[in-house]
Amino acid sequence: MEKRKKIGLLLLAVIGITVALIWGVRIQEMKNENTENLADEEKNDDLKGTTIASVILLEDQTEKVMQTAMRVTAEKYGATVIEGQSGGELERETRLLSDYMEQEVDAICIYPVSPTGSLAGLENAAKQGIDIYSVDLSMESKWLTGYCEANQYNIGQMVGKECAEYIRENFPDRKPKTAIIQFSALLPDTSKSRTRGFLSMTQSLIDVIQDVDAWDASTSTPIVKEVLDANPDLDMIFCANEGGTVGAVMAVQNAGLKIPVFGIDITEQLVNMMLDDDNILQALGGQDPVQLGERSMENLCRYLMGKDYESEIVIPGILLSRSRPGEARDYIETMRQILEQGKK
Repeated sequence: MEKRKKIGLLLLAVIGITVALIWGVRIQEMKNENTENLADEEKNDDLKGTTIASVILLEDQTEKVMQTAMRVTAEKYGATVIEGQSGGELERETRLLSDYMEQEVDAICIYPVSPTGSLAGLENAAKQGIDIYSVDLSMESKWLTGYCEANQYNIGQMVGKECAEYIRENFPDRKPKTAIIQFSALLPDTSKSRTRGFLSMTQSLIDVIQDVDAWDASTSTPIVKEVLDANPDLDMIFCANEGGTVGAVMAVQNAGLKIPVFGIDITEQLVNMMLDDDNILQALGGQDPVQLGERSMENLCRYLMGKDYESEIVIPGILLSRSRPGEARDYIETMRQILEQGKK
């Protein structure tokens, strides 16, 4: 399993270098396929009487789309879906798992809080006969039915490649002084992978003068303000998650500056910031929430139905750029359609 995974990750790294060139095609595929297929595929009652819990970390737009894709996919087979949200807290995740065991659900499709901290609770649920499929986090355990994850390193790489092109064009004679905004205290593995991917494409081109943690928009704005105050010659900011990116853009706006920001996570708010005339937010990398939700739940359902299924799935990230505004607008429209579809 480990050898196959390493080969798969190597191939995805190569894909990440060129994926920006073909993302416009992917956007169109999402418009033509995901918004129709989730609802229009032939339904059956193979899982009638089966209850599946779907659990996400946060109730942001990206994860809501992911959870909607999970629910619509399971319901097409007649399954009943219970939706939960852990808030990224192990204690809350443990309580949810306990509730699901009491309710005797048949399976759980979950975005775990931690690849190590979540193990005990999930293994306990598995010992109670509940089938577990992990979303966006690989957890190689014998009791795990499977996992479908985004390549977080690849997402950082894609943003780093876009940033490297920006640097060569706008800082041809020097290394821009750069601040990095992470969320390592919240999700250390994900934050590290994204940041390492970004630096793999930019390390030789930038001068990192500060690296701080700030993942919530309300707290990241004042933290980034402190970074700006302490470094009046700052040239650029990289943010590893949604809250940090929102906070960084707002801090730059509030200071009346034009410091370019490169971020990770894609929401409607962030895309609108990227399309704003202020020219601050330059690019966004992110997960493909439709693929993550649909493919994880599809394969869990196939397992429950006794059919062939995929147990190890790694999918590349997506990139939106200020230089390609049409793709960004198409992406947001697709997300809106999926969320509306989930209300039906």
